[in-house]
Amino acid sequence: MELINLKIERVILHEIFKRHNNGDRIAPDCGDEIEDLDGEAITALKERVISAMTSSTRCVEMSIINSTPESMVSRAATLIDSDLPLYIENSKEVAEKLAHDQKARNLPGGVLVVFSGTVGAPERRILGVIKAEVYNGFMRDKTGDGAKPKMKFLKSLMLTAQTKLYKVGLFCEPIAGLGEDFPAGWEAFIYDDTLTIANRYGAAKYFYDGFLGLGFPESSARFTKQFHDLTKTFIHAMDKPEEEKIVLHNALVTYLKADQTPTVGIASFGDAYFGEKEIQDAYREFMIGKGFSEKPINKDIADLDGALKLRRITFGNKVRVTGPAAAFDKLVSFEVIDGTVDKKTDPTPKWTRVTIKDRITAQE
Repeated sequence: MELINLKIERVILHEIFKRHNNGDRIAPDCGDEIEDLDGEAITALKERVISAMTSSTRCVEMSIINSTPESMVSRAATLIDSDLPLYIENSKEVAEKLAHDQKARNLPGGVLVVFSGTVGAPERRILGVIKAEVYNGFMRDKTGDGAKPKMKFLKSLMLTAQTKLYKVGLFCEPIAGLGEDFPAGWEAFIYDDTLTIANRYGAAKYFYDGFLGLGFPESSARFTKQFHDLTKTFIHAMDKPEEEKIVLHNALVTYLKADQTPTVGIASFGDAYFGEKEIQDAYREFMIGKGFSEKPINKDIADLDGALKLRRITFGNKVRVTGPAAAFDKLVSFEVIDGTVDKKTDPTPKWTRVTIKDRITAQE
């Protein structure tokens, strides 16, 4: 997201707590006044927001899937129109909503920062929420002329430059003249430290879905990644020797990366690589049962860059074989052989003969 000319105007702080061991919710400790932040503090907060929302790996534009009166986008529209007393009270409802939607007992508490302001030129009003974990730390303290520096212990630090455990949701009102039918024209973005390039859809679901009412945009890249992940899961669960599964995994990489067909689909992969009709039917039922479309989809491997680069094979004795995924089946072959029988082995153990079609060039 581009955050040109970002201005943060109203900031209020609430505290959210981890649930009791029995799962009961603990009411949030809500702030009663707008934070009085000086210029340096506002600048630091802006830098944190800009750093998060311009991250190419952990910030994603989302689709608004819940726009009911109780949804977060509806609350955002209300908050940016509220006067100061109403803004404070309405922001407390946001804290109550997060405490309600954060249902799992293992989810940590933390602070919830609700802020409003403007962005862009011409300006558009925004409403942002930050959930951040707090921690303890030290600072260098030097008080008085000639005093020697000492370590000062600080509790409840948050949103420092080194903090990674936080999540941001940002709603931006429509451009003037657009969005007559709410929420048309509204834009929504999330930042989540758990997002990675390898797992583009790994953000905390309770935060973006339950709390913010957002979903990942439907795209060819997302569907292609879903196809890859589900097919890989099916192959892993098959009642086949691992050596046969290696062949199927290699076939999946070839199908996605080397095959020039512009689409991917259940039938085309199943017919090509699952020889037995029973397995083809089981694969189809598995994919459809997981919600994947039976129709072919456009191939887009943008979200699979990391997954399609390397193949890793792990043996029981922690020996690993790693190689480029696209050519793995041409560079490495595996063969099951009978191992050496000893007094503790009954029957004859099965070993794997690995053939690597090249010479050793280096070792560590």
